[in-house]
Amino acid sequence: MRMLIIVGAVAVSLAGCATTPATPMEAHLNRYAGAEAVAMNCPAYGGYGSVAAMRADAQKNLARAKALGATEADVTKARQRVSGNLMGATVLVGPIQACSAFVNNLAWVGSEPAVVGPATKKSNP
Repeated sequence: MRMLIIVGAVAVSLAGCATTPATPMEAHLNRYAGAEAVAMNCPAYGGYGSVAAMRADAQKNLARAKALGATEADVTKARQRVSGNLMGATVLVGPIQACSAFVNNLAWVGSEPAVVGPATKKSNP
């Protein structure tokens, strides 16, 4: 049981690597690549509708990333990074736990705009 907890913590850490961006563009690219990787490599527990919703969210994030200057090379790097993290987590904890962690993370970050740094207080003119 102890080993399972340790492996789970490592997997969550790996999943976190894909969602710790330095720029808003990277945040959107990671969300795009994450949704794509999950939709293609994980069981669709929510059925067709859940995959369709992930794809729609992925396309929205890709459009935002491209509007912020993302190139095809940036998209490819994000895909490789996130897919590698998902495959690493799958090896460590198995596909069900890895997919669940990634889907939960995508749903969490997708419920609010991507946060890239500490919030700053806006001044009132």
